[in-house]
Amino acid sequence: MTRTDVPDWVTLTEGEEVLWQGHPSLRLVTPSAVVALALAIAGIALTTVLTDPSIRWFPLLGIPLGIAVVAWAYVSLVSTQYVLTSEEIYRKTGIVNQSVAQIRLDRVQNTTFSQSLTERLFSYGDITIYTAGSDTMDITLSNVPEPERVNQQLTEALDAASGVTRTRP
Repeated sequence: MTRTDVPDWVTLTEGEEVLWQGHPSLRLVTPSAVVALALAIAGIALTTVLTDPSIRWFPLLGIPLGIAVVAWAYVSLVSTQYVLTSEEIYRKTGIVNQSVAQIRLDRVQNTTFSQSLTERLFSYGDITIYTAGSDTMDITLSNVPEPERVNQQLTEALDAASGVTRTRP
């Protein structure tokens, strides 16, 4: 990945490279899309039932409302971004007010990933990064697509940062 592909809120040092970047799974937009579709269908169905021309258009407001629901869900997901570099882990959240948390890999004490049954079926889950020290700051990368693969990349980055070499079976 070239330095021009790196988000502007990530500061790379000399020799540091981006190993992975992503955002929560877009599969989480599905419930919002179902609600939007239901609003649109209900709106269209109600216009055929209502006979008074002065209020017949009112149910059609469900269509733009449904589009707004899906748009908000999508923007909320893509406005949360995660970046793993060879030296740090970043999490950016927020649409209007943005918050960026970063942890140096040499501060990471442990990582875990978890998936519910639904998350396993749809291949997403959470990765929690625990840090050492008295001013502990933990970061959770929520609803990450393919969390096993991302956790493996994180483990390899941690090993590289600490100088540990592991042989894979």
